[in-house]
Amino acid sequence: MMKNTMKDMMKGIALGILLVAAVIAGQTALTGAVGFHTAELAGGTALAFLFYYTIFRMCRKRREASAKKNG
Repeated sequence: MMKNTMKDMMKGIALGILLVAAVIAGQTALTGAVGFHTAELAGGTALAFLFYYTIFRMCRKRREASAKKNG
């Protein structure tokens, strides 16, 4: 059980790093097309979305684990 949990955590961390790298690459590409400030706004919005998605997902997983444990 613990080994699978650690493996899932490592997959999540790797996915997070890849997503942040993709946002940075997209932001860099947008800088040339629409300007720095617009690209910065788009990149910041994408990172904020990823942050809140991660928080909500952790809460949901914790709630599901608690429900599974209790009943």
